[in-house]
Amino acid sequence: MARDTELDRLKIEQDQAFQRKQSTYQTQTEAWERRSAAREAMDRAYDAKQAAYEVQNDAWQALQRVRDNNGPRIDSLNTQQETAFQNMKDAFDNASSAYDSRDGASASAYAEEGRGYKAEAQECVAERRQLVQEIRDARDRHEATKPAFQQAKATFDHARIEHNRAKARHEEKQAEFKRAKSDFERAKDAFKRRLEAVRGERQRRKDDKRSIAERAGVPNQYLDNVWVSTAHDGTYNVYFGGVGEPAGPGHGHYAMESSGNVTYRRDPYDPHGSQNFTDYEDRQRGVLYDRSVSSEGPRGARGIYSIRDREGHATQYYADGTRVSWDLDEEGNRVNEHWTDQNVSKGRDSRHDPPPHAR
Repeated sequence: MARDTELDRLKIEQDQAFQRKQSTYQTQTEAWERRSAAREAMDRAYDAKQAAYEVQNDAWQALQRVRDNNGPRIDSLNTQQETAFQNMKDAFDNASSAYDSRDGASASAYAEEGRGYKAEAQECVAERRQLVQEIRDARDRHEATKPAFQQAKATFDHARIEHNRAKARHEEKQAEFKRAKSDFERAKDAFKRRLEAVRGERQRRKDDKRSIAERAGVPNQYLDNVWVSTAHDGTYNVYFGGVGEPAGPGHGHYAMESSGNVTYRRDPYDPHGSQNFTDYEDRQRGVLYDRSVSSEGPRGARGIYSIRDREGHATQYYADGTRVSWDLDEEGNRVNEHWTDQNVSKGRDSRHDPPPHAR
């Protein structure tokens, strides 16, 4: 059966589309793996950033607690210190006045009172310094957490950028795969439609051959595998039952006119000869598969089979692909001989050429 060039072209397009689909699928898969890896890196960076933030936030909360606890006490100590300082100043001023007035007892009492206020002010200063230092220490601890958080945040921002790039790359390759898949589906559908058409046409030809074979009376067991060729005068030659193919070794051969009249009938493995013609007239004028006229071709090749038709035309086929045609004159001599250099195997589908492997 001849190959269908359009079906072959569509098959090549389908195969190429399939390879593109597979290639883009592989590229999409690789892009997805890179996207997944980038997502995992971003998630790890996010967790690290959140952990650093928690440390920084805990330090900040601790600073706020120290400020909340120490701030009011510092304000109170400031007020207490100022009051003690003023009282100390007043007491020392009174002691000085009493001393100037030669009131030694009062001067001594005022001086002692002033020293008490001074000690009170110094205690306020000491406690305030301690409270302020606690706030400074808490602030320093909070400041110490900032670099780690900033580094973790920068790492996360970089990982997020890389993930977004990988995501965009994957989506691009995903779109390419979808287009390639769509192209493949279209190519596959086109090939399928053509294949169905070719199969339908082949089935139609097979049915036609079967119908011709049935009309010729070919036995039922051979009807599904026959070879039919048509001579230029419309005579059908039906070959069947050969080894390996209908016209293989040991084949049968029926010849039938377009009118339905069977002129030649030879079943598989029956001997060749005029006894296979259905009547005398056909034996004299019918289309004959004839070994007796086999001769040697111009390049030394032996003829593989020959035919002659009812009008006296004959053709000899040779194993090297050449053939010779001639007419027979009234005395049976060969005239109008014509050689053709033709590869017989290229004529397998011609309805006007006998099958090339007929034996």
